[in-house]
Amino acid sequence: MFTGFKAIALGESHKEKALPCQDAVFFKSYKNGGIIAAADGHGSEKHFRSDAGSALAVDIAFNAIYEFNQLLSTEKQSAHKFWFNTKRAVRAVPNKERIKKLEGAIITRWREAVLEHYRGHPLNENEHTLCVSLSLNAEDENTIVRFYGTTLLAALFKNDYWFALQIGDGKCVIIDAQGRARFPDIDDEALGFGKTTSLCDTNAAGNFREIYSAVPVKGITVATDGVSDSFIPEAYLEFHEKLYADFCRNAAMAQDGVEKGIGKWAANGSRDDAAMAGIFKV
Repeated sequence: MFTGFKAIALGESHKEKALPCQDAVFFKSYKNGGIIAAADGHGSEKHFRSDAGSALAVDIAFNAIYEFNQLLSTEKQSAHKFWFNTKRAVRAVPNKERIKKLEGAIITRWREAVLEHYRGHPLNENEHTLCVSLSLNAEDENTIVRFYGTTLLAALFKNDYWFALQIGDGKCVIIDAQGRARFPDIDDEALGFGKTTSLCDTNAAGNFREIYSAVPVKGITVATDGVSDSFIPEAYLEFHEKLYADFCRNAAMAQDGVEKGIGKWAANGSRDDAAMAGIFKV
């Protein structure tokens, strides 16, 4: 059986500045697996619509991954599907080439969605003034897309395989077959010290990282840095091992514990917006 959670909290630093929550999170479980996603809008002045950007990112990631999974679950793919170029039968497992096409689809759909949002929500007076002060060209599509800048971390977990993909910061954790927590090898060493890659980058496709495997695991979580920055790495892994054990014992109580914890971390830990989702096989 699969179970899981999602939790999100407004950071204390955002409350003090009267800013909206710029994180977003998604979770959905199925009989044979589930999909999770978390996104962290950048929140700086030039990314003044990143709360909308992160919300669109997790929604688009879910729909693209769901469609991708449906295609992998069939014996034959038609030639018009954008991440397969063959009519031959394929094994129902992901590979790097297919996941790269999935990432490209997410980027394309997200850019289209934010431009549509912009057309439906023209700049208000404050946003127009901000663009003038920052010399931002609100007629240029690439500049408009940057208004919505966000990271994205998403994963698919099934009985026979799993994968995770990421652009920007945040943390993914895997619970292995023995119930031990570990970080998968998708960190980007170029990040840190306030720098992050983003869905809004013109070279976003080259900045995505991914990991995929048919090795059985017990769970996957994704979280924005408002969660992971509230821990030292060792303690973060210990927290996940306890979290998995708690979900195995009583999922409802474990969900309540995560919701209380994430509010505490957002208030007294990182003080940043915090969002986290996970799915476990129990």
